[in-house]
Amino acid sequence: MDHFYQNLDRAGGFDYQLQSLPELGDRIYRGPQVDLSRPFIAFVGAAQTFGRFVEAPFPAILSQRLGMPALNLGVGGAGPRHFLAPRYLALLNKAEAVVLQVLSGRSASNSMFNNSAGGGLVGESPLGSAPMRAEEFLARAAQNSSRSEFAALIEEMRADYVASYLSLFDAVTAPKILLWLSKRKPAYEEDYENLPQGVLGEFPHLVNERVVAEIAARCEAYVECVSSEGLPQKLWRSSHPIDGAALRGEMLVNRYYPSPQMHAEAADLLEAPCRTLLGRYPRAEQEGPRRFIVTGPERTGTNLLVGLLNQYSGCYCGGELFNSGIIARGGLPWVDMPEPERARLVALRLENPLAFLAEVQSAAEAQGHTAVGLKLLYAHGLGQPTVLEALAADETVKVIHVTRRNLLRRLVSERQARTLGKWSVGRGAAAVEMPKVAIELADLARSLALTRQRQATFEQTFAGHQVLHIVYEDLAARPAHVAARAAEFLGLPPLQKPPIITLRKTGSEDLSQVLEGYAELRANLRQWASFFDS
Repeated sequence: MDHFYQNLDRAGGFDYQLQSLPELGDRIYRGPQVDLSRPFIAFVGAAQTFGRFVEAPFPAILSQRLGMPALNLGVGGAGPRHFLAPRYLALLNKAEAVVLQVLSGRSASNSMFNNSAGGGLVGESPLGSAPMRAEEFLARAAQNSSRSEFAALIEEMRADYVASYLSLFDAVTAPKILLWLSKRKPAYEEDYENLPQGVLGEFPHLVNERVVAEIAARCEAYVECVSSEGLPQKLWRSSHPIDGAALRGEMLVNRYYPSPQMHAEAADLLEAPCRTLLGRYPRAEQEGPRRFIVTGPERTGTNLLVGLLNQYSGCYCGGELFNSGIIARGGLPWVDMPEPERARLVALRLENPLAFLAEVQSAAEAQGHTAVGLKLLYAHGLGQPTVLEALAADETVKVIHVTRRNLLRRLVSERQARTLGKWSVGRGAAAVEMPKVAIELADLARSLALTRQRQATFEQTFAGHQVLHIVYEDLAARPAHVAARAAEFLGLPPLQKPPIITLRKTGSEDLSQVLEGYAELRANLRQWASFFDS
């Protein structure tokens, strides 16, 4: 399809700089060429992401702004299932982040139409002897079905569409942003008096507000760009129309694909969430040491991350200075210092937490560290409001925010750690048998709501700061790679050799072995089925 676009559009002066990669086999992608040995951001989509009739599509605009190569994997007519091929997944899981476009629902199957082989717009149906496009199938189905039967086929397609996206999201561990790029909003009126177009709607066809909500919930961010600015777009003089462009007088006109102005709008809306996931911000001269915090809920790999960051020259990240349990024990997880000084600081933390924080930071900086941080998990910060307010007020403080997609596994891990009284296990330590835990449905619902509420609170609290959002699943899959992203965010020089992983993962891959009442809980949590599968 991409060669097809190039062959058609070369007459209008468009050069899509088509490139190849060994990993993609016979598939090509829109250039410029990307060096996969260096950090890059990937974009998954259809012709809208590819950028037909546009010199600089939104991936290229963002690449320039972020200072990072963009791998544009836009494929005309593709649906989510198309990108489940191993050749795509291998590339996506090398990316620093992945932007996924909301694609057309015409790419989905139902009980009368099967396009699962290609994941595109063409499939097979008993309503025809030869493969047909989804629009043709729906037109025939409208003629041969009752209204209720046709509506059931549409709901089957929507369910298949959602399932395909969720499978793709499960297979991609890299941080993800979902992009809605359309002339319409997700909510639209279905007109069963005008079939099939009245139900298809504008691009992305068949996709409604409910479908978007289901798939957006599985991404780190959702961006909605609704615009028709720049349409219709005049193209070039011609004596005949071409696929995708109508003829108006002697001029070809684009009414379907996003215009250059729409691509610019999409880039504007994507820039902030991309910066948060990539840690890429305009460089600013800063005198003196840099200060940062590592925040998030418990059991998100923050100990692993801190251990990796502390192997970088100039970096010191201390422990949980404001953990209520550590405070009660008189602990001080910080740089080495004489016992009298340590005792004085422990007392100062109780009397004046802000003065305490300033002194311990200065002590670490006096030892030559140029980037000094601490762990301030959600509960710790909320338990020390004056500290949280002071950190929020100082927008020079950088924030590494670690979250976890699977909040059921997070809760299971937390319960196990509390039962054992052990929050981390060294890589060389003997294996620890993890206890079974029981979680009531109401407990899980409360935990999910509380974690999401606290995440939103901390995002709002540090909205004016430079923030790097790290996802536990990405950190666990490639710890050294993610730590390098965090180190670059903090302005640290790269390591000269691979870091040493000092901690081992303690959670069970099979929840059924550690979660009491697993079958009953799973049966009652269909809306969170993915928590049990991934």
